[in-house]
Amino acid sequence: MSLYSKLKNLYLCIILCSSPSLVDLKAESNAPPYHNADLPGQIDASDNFAENSDPQESATNENASDGLSVDDPRNLTEESDGVSSYEKIKRKDLTPQERQEIEYDLLIKKGILSVFRAETEKRYKTLDRIALTHPIPRVRAAAVLAIGRIGKGRVKTLHRVIERDGEAVRQAAYKALADIGSPSSLNYFFSGIKSNDPDIQFSSWRGMGKTKDPSARDALLRQGIRSSRREIVKSSILGLAAFQINEDLKLFKTYLNSDDLELQKTAIEALGIHKTRASLRILEQTIETKPEFAKDIIEAIGNNTSLYGAYSFIRILENSTSEELTQRILAQLYLRKAFYQFGTVKVENGFSQENPYPTSRKLRDLSAGEVGKILKKNDRRFIQKIGDKFVEDYYYLLLLESKNPESYYETFQSWVFGAYLKIRTVTAPHKEPKGRKVGKSPKKAKLQIHSRF
Repeated sequence: MSLYSKLKNLYLCIILCSSPSLVDLKAESNAPPYHNADLPGQIDASDNFAENSDPQESATNENASDGLSVDDPRNLTEESDGVSSYEKIKRKDLTPQERQEIEYDLLIKKGILSVFRAETEKRYKTLDRIALTHPIPRVRAAAVLAIGRIGKGRVKTLHRVIERDGEAVRQAAYKALADIGSPSSLNYFFSGIKSNDPDIQFSSWRGMGKTKDPSARDALLRQGIRSSRREIVKSSILGLAAFQINEDLKLFKTYLNSDDLELQKTAIEALGIHKTRASLRILEQTIETKPEFAKDIIEAIGNNTSLYGAYSFIRILENSTSEELTQRILAQLYLRKAFYQFGTVKVENGFSQENPYPTSRKLRDLSAGEVGKILKKNDRRFIQKIGDKFVEDYYYLLLLESKNPESYYETFQSWVFGAYLKIRTVTAPHKEPKGRKVGKSPKKAKLQIHSRF
């Protein structure tokens, strides 16, 4: 054998051994595929849906789809023996049952890939079509959950699924409706809480709160949280949190101080959903009294994407002595790209002013620990008496929280003398230079925070 032939064979072996796998979905062992029904001679879910999709959608996403073909064996999972279903189907020694199982497996894989591709490319009509017409229940359920994650007015499709599909897909549809929380789904939620399916019940109690309908709130208070079943109580707590009413905070604190570990975690999650200034303060206090829930509390505060959430993280940093907690907070600040300067009030008798000079009109008193985002620094320095001393510093324009306890996004601007503030600067990780030499290990990027007292 020539050297060329040996190299060629070696190259082919390397390609076969390094074939990537994307998904690994198998038919359930307790539900054999199509026992009493024959599969069509040729089924290609992704091709069928692509043919029926809108021309505008196809044209818009043509470039994004060019690199992914579900008929390519490299895009399908290899089985334990190293041979993909795509290759197995070509064998002539298969029994009808084996061929049927392989076809079913291929149909699931192609359907799931179609769902992932449609969700990534935001082809909503294609997801609707898969959810309503695909022959495999698990693929329809995957499409339904994708619709819930998108959260864009595809509620009518979910309603049709609930009315016409089987139990597994209906469970997914109720979960998607609970994620969206459309008022038009209220009747479905009231029907769902009477269902014999526990998963549908839990999703319905949770989804009712997002509708913010008075009748839903009444049901949650009269029935949901009084249920003898813990899962219904947990779902009802999360449903009430969506109303963002301060009266409910007492209820959440009651569960937070209970002996039930699961109810405590649910109360923390509910306080994160509540998103008001008052609920964030409760979470900040809880991280000191219940440090074992630090991870859950940081995630709950992270759900608040407003500046209020960032301010809570800065306040927690002031009292944090745990390196792990500090890194979790920095990771959250990085995710929300909060690369700003923050000023934390460090004195009790501080106040904000209308303009950046000492004789300007006083706007309001500042509380110690209050945090604001620094928008601007005045060009001139001033000398001002702080206690028994005269201090020279700049004035800073801060974006401060509203004093309204029920607000969860209101802010106002005012000038604050620099001597009242502890200033923190959050900087982004340094990017690696493009021309980095091969062989040198890259430096680990870190989010940095600098303080000025």
